[in-house]
Amino acid sequence: MGVSRVIRAIVISVSLVAVSFSFSLAQNPAKIGFAHVFSGPMATFGDVARQGAQIAVNEINSSGGILGRKVELVFGDTAAKPDVGKAEIERLVRKENVAIVIGIVSSGVAKAVTPAMNDLRCPLIVTHAMLDEVTGTLCNPWTFRMTWNMDQCYNSAAIVAKESGAKKWTTVGPDYGFGQDSWKYFMQYGNALGGISFEKGIFTPLGTKDWAPTIEQLRTKSGADGIMLSLWGNDLKEFLRQAHKDGFLEGKVVLCPVGGSVEIFTALGVLDMPKGVWFGTPYWYEAYNNPNNQKFVQSYASLSAAEVPPSYAAYNSYAAVRMFKAAVEKAGSFDRSAVAKALSGLTVLDLPVGMTTLRQEDHQAVFDVAFGKTSVHVSKLYKRIRSLESIRLFRGNEITPATTEGSCRMPALAQ
Repeated sequence: MGVSRVIRAIVISVSLVAVSFSFSLAQNPAKIGFAHVFSGPMATFGDVARQGAQIAVNEINSSGGILGRKVELVFGDTAAKPDVGKAEIERLVRKENVAIVIGIVSSGVAKAVTPAMNDLRCPLIVTHAMLDEVTGTLCNPWTFRMTWNMDQCYNSAAIVAKESGAKKWTTVGPDYGFGQDSWKYFMQYGNALGGISFEKGIFTPLGTKDWAPTIEQLRTKSGADGIMLSLWGNDLKEFLRQAHKDGFLEGKVVLCPVGGSVEIFTALGVLDMPKGVWFGTPYWYEAYNNPNNQKFVQSYASLSAAEVPPSYAAYNSYAAVRMFKAAVEKAGSFDRSAVAKALSGLTVLDLPVGMTTLRQEDHQAVFDVAFGKTSVHVSKLYKRIRSLESIRLFRGNEITPATTEGSCRMPALAQ
């Protein structure tokens, strides 16, 4: 064989190997690490969030994937424990080689893993935890939040409280950082509005079963006509059930800024859910009248024979996957650094809630959030729960303080 033929054969062989490698790479799914709570009393949040993320993955894969690659979810159970959550995220990044991690329901886990992302050099989108430090003092180039923060939530809540007509407010909240911080933010924004006052709040242990002593304390020692509840999950469900049965809530304005989840409405049902209670949520399925939301609601409802509508846990995870897709396409790469850079300042227009931006200055999501009052009517989509009426949409850019007022000092992405 002549030299020219040998060279030609080598070139052809190398080309075939390159084509084969490129084809193999294109067929290799891109992994999304999904770190959530799948065990213990908060496992429902993880299951619901997983379903929302899977809807986004199905949509992406049925449309050809991202840059020609399919995507798949790889799961890690944080168990809502900081040490477990940190270990699971390290496993997802180092052993599973995920392109991004999304999830985190617990503020304790969020506090542990947020600074760790600097060493792991992998983008993280927090979808549930409201810990202020995530986009505050612990902010970093790798961490983003795809849910509301304390300012957005309690700025809106204070406006609802002011407009409700209740003049004196108290609170019942969980006896840890989130409960005290919620009351602090609520009073801060309420005082800025003026016209309402506050008395000492009540903070209770997580997992409280008997709410009769708390209700009695409110009845005999409180002169408040407004009650802000930062309880959530089973604690909120049981308080509302017992207070409603007791008749205590009649004549009072009750505001649950973080309680607007379908899980709470389903657990209480029509009979145990009191009428006229205000709920806040970063996503309520009835609040957004656009084709993207209608498609998402229908896709989620089709997952069960009961046609359960999506909760905010499902939506936030769905939106995080969609933001990841947009970032990869913007970067033209699955490289973690490139994806992190693309997420910073990214705006997506066609999410179910409408336009959403991950602010460049602190990586906090800015989008419209909803508050509404429990109706006498059942939901049109899901007859087992009450609907929300008098729904108030708060525009993201109006309820989110300027970044100059925050504590984030975003460092540059290290090369």
